[in-house]
Amino acid sequence: MSESSRNWIRRLTTAAMLLILVALAVTVSQRFRKFRTPVTEVSRGDVESGGGDRAIGVYTGFEYVERVAGKLIFELMSKRTLGLSSGWHEIEGVRLQFYRDGGPGPVLIADGASFNIQTRDARLEGGVRIEMPNGAVLTTDAGRFEASSRRFTANSDVYFFSGASFGRARNAAYDLERDEVILSEGVVLTADDGTTLSAPSAVYQRSKQTILFRDGGRVQLRDAEVKAPKMTVVLEENDGPPIRIDLAGGVEARVGGLSEGGWVEAQMERAIAERDARGRWQIDATTSGPWVTIRFRGGEGYFERTLRTWILRAVISDNGILNLRAEKGVCIHEIPAEGPPRWGEAEEARVWFSDGQATDVELFQDVVLRAGDLEGRGYRARLSPQAGLTMLHGDPTGPERVLLLNERGRVSCDRAQIFNQDGRAEARGNVQGSISDVSIMKNVGNDSSDDPAHFAAEVLEVSGEGAVYHLRENTRFWQGHRLLLADDVVYQHELTTVRAAGHVRTTLPASHLELEGSPEEDVVVVARSLDFSQATGEAIYRGNVRYSDPKHTLAAAELTVFFDENNEVTAVEAIGAVELVELETGRRMTGQRARREVATQAVTITGNPVRLSDDAGNVVSGSSLTWNQADGTVAVAGGTETIYYPEETP
Repeated sequence: MSESSRNWIRRLTTAAMLLILVALAVTVSQRFRKFRTPVTEVSRGDVESGGGDRAIGVYTGFEYVERVAGKLIFELMSKRTLGLSSGWHEIEGVRLQFYRDGGPGPVLIADGASFNIQTRDARLEGGVRIEMPNGAVLTTDAGRFEASSRRFTANSDVYFFSGASFGRARNAAYDLERDEVILSEGVVLTADDGTTLSAPSAVYQRSKQTILFRDGGRVQLRDAEVKAPKMTVVLEENDGPPIRIDLAGGVEARVGGLSEGGWVEAQMERAIAERDARGRWQIDATTSGPWVTIRFRGGEGYFERTLRTWILRAVISDNGILNLRAEKGVCIHEIPAEGPPRWGEAEEARVWFSDGQATDVELFQDVVLRAGDLEGRGYRARLSPQAGLTMLHGDPTGPERVLLLNERGRVSCDRAQIFNQDGRAEARGNVQGSISDVSIMKNVGNDSSDDPAHFAAEVLEVSGEGAVYHLRENTRFWQGHRLLLADDVVYQHELTTVRAAGHVRTTLPASHLELEGSPEEDVVVVARSLDFSQATGEAIYRGNVRYSDPKHTLAAAELTVFFDENNEVTAVEAIGAVELVELETGRRMTGQRARREVATQAVTITGNPVRLSDDAGNVVSGSSLTWNQADGTVAVAGGTETIYYPEETP
């Protein structure tokens, strides 16, 4: 709030003081009684008269000076006074100079005054004008003082001016008993910066340094407006600037001009503004019924943002609002310039401002955010429309972590970001989660098709409205007894595809490939990359592939696992420098291509040449090899060549 923006309060204070001076001027006339020479510290020059008839109370060029304890209090000058038999005395051309601490103070000027020596009532009329040392001026046409009620009333329009500031009221009164100034019927105060306060009435309680607007009022400054059914202003000592403003009974505020077509509006039950030692205003808004509501529209990066809370605190400086804080429960609704609408709730919130315009919003404690089908939870969140993203954080000193949820699964992490433009979500720091309605290869044993797929990594990016999961850095992806390890994994839900790269390692139960062995024994495949597609029914391992099961090992450049429509393995095919080893017998089979049919348990190896060797050094080569795993026989065909080392006998 600028210095000029606070001037309307100062002008109201000035008006109140001026009305007090009017009343004091009337009480001064009580000292005249029948206009006899005053006896209080009278000396030559204290009372002078240019002539007249003293016997009947007529003076011309009358001057009166009063001192108390040697200090000059006031000087009264008039053109003429006239005492009447009715008890009323008329004074023409009144000029009353007040002094304070020996220095000149306000000056009261009136065309005429009437004073009743019996009732001590008085009237001022014919253009009453009070001039303050600071240049402020109060004018009214007439006023009346009633001694019985000790009340002065200006029964004509009251105007006052101070620099470029202006104020008016249809009626004004000063109650000497209560030391109150009352302005009523159309009080309007206009400051030199254009700030206008209008109210049905205003009461200045001088002893309490308080101004009451019991019937409420409205303050307007350019594009800003504040309305309240009740307002109270507390002033600094000696009629200084406001130090506290209390608005109650249902407060409404609206501020425009924050951006092209943008504005902020707020509704609350009560608001209290207090000025701190740095000259900033600390504002507390509260409610016991409907929410305190503040709505931002047309800001940078969003169309509309609504904040509802029980307690709202703000800090305002000369440059505008610095920040807002909401406490004891917060709800937020935002329509960003990009992306779907968002809803949120938390225990506390803070709104940041730049050049008076709302920018980021921070939420604290038990944060819940919803956008589209994605829900985020955490200890702290920051909505940044300018950056186009929302940031979620866990509690760095407690167990609470960030949680991302949608209908397909859930993710927990240390921190997360949600991007407005495309709805992407990025999770970082010990990421863990699960995806439902997923089947990686075949469900076997105790695995259920309802079991979710689980994952863990350091980084996760979710895109396509939750349809694509991209895991990076030390990735683990598992379902039931099936495990995938890699540096980088991309899972696409709609296509049911998995792409893995970098140090790929998969572990499956041996029964997955219908191999003999204990259910606890595993099949392990290591490669540089993996592409799995449910649609094509293939899982392709590439790059220095190494396969092992309880009875065999295999090396190849590429390995493909084939599935049928029931997601069951039908065949396994290896390509490029294939080497198959039977661990029990030590038999080694090499070639360029190998294929195992699960139904027949037959392995066919082709190449030029294909070799079968054993630990004894025996070698059989040809163009193809067929190994029947059911009975253990091996047949080599196509230009067969054999190298045989008979067993030595002793």
